Amino acid sequence: MSDQMVAVLRRQFEPTLEMLKQLIEACPDDLWREAKSKYWKQVFHATTSMKFWFRQQKDEAFIIPDFGRDITEALDEDCSDYPTKEEMTIYVDEITEMAQAFLDNLTDDNVLEPCALFEEITKTDVILMQIRHVQHHIGYCNSILNTHHLEAVKWV
Repeated sequence: MSDQMVAVLRRQFEPTLEMLKQLIEACPDDLWREAKSKYWKQVFHATTSMKFWFRQQKDEAFIIPDFGRDITEALDEDCSDYPTKEEMTIYVDEITEMAQAFLDNLTDDNVLEPCALFEEITKTDVILMQIRHVQHHIGYCNSILNTHHLEAVKWV
């Protein structure tokens, strides 16, 4: 039997990742650096959430990178610096690999099993939560782009 449910989850999750990557490319450098809009922080926060949730072992280390600067993914905390677009692209690629490994271990027989972190949350919940969460931040960034009279990232 083919893993039809896993295929559906992939079809919905992978375009979400693609749109997240496109946000980095779509943002002009001056807007990326602008502290007020927190554009880069939206991308960083969404990516770090995936890093947390796609861990496959409860005791797997969860270390948030700071790129050697005063940087946090917490949306309500100010930073005195920012990661470069290149650094963020590399980070998103790393977390994409982590997410793909999570998906690679799924079958239709185990998608409703608890995730490694919390007994009450299934592996499917993890994927769907991340789709919702990342799409929220994509929408936020698209709103920032539109406010600056720039083209929003297209729906994939």
